[in-house]
Amino acid sequence: MSPKVKGDIEKLIGYSIDFAETLLLGSGEYYPFGSKISSSGELTPLSYFDEEEFPESQKIINGLTSVFEDALNKKEVRAYCIAYDVRVKNEKYDAATDALLLSIKHEDVEGRLTYYYPYELGNNKKLEFLEPWGEHEN
Repeated sequence: MSPKVKGDIEKLIGYSIDFAETLLLGSGEYYPFGSKISSSGELTPLSYFDEEEFPESQKIINGLTSVFEDALNKKEVRAYCIAYDVRVKNEKYDAATDALLLSIKHEDVEGRLTYYYPYELGNNKKLEFLEPWGEHEN
């Protein structure tokens, strides 16, 4: 992976974790949100607003994906990330746990990169991120 690609991915991950943490500590939840890296390397956050007061998360994810894919195809952005909450189980986590899922696409990487950041949000609004992992989908 080139230094440019690695830097872009690190920027997207850093922003997404920080923003999710702010939202979780403030309200205990969040709607899906996105961020993009322009062709010049600038990171910009992006939200998707629907007509509904409380839209389904999948509608927001679909809307963000559509906007970002269009921009990627037009070479207006070189990378993007969509962040949303999921429940995960794997060999480390027998019981389902909350996780921040980061779905990242970059023009110089084939397929999609998916990172999972499990977390625990205590009653006293203490947030602890657990050991993350990533997957590459071609």
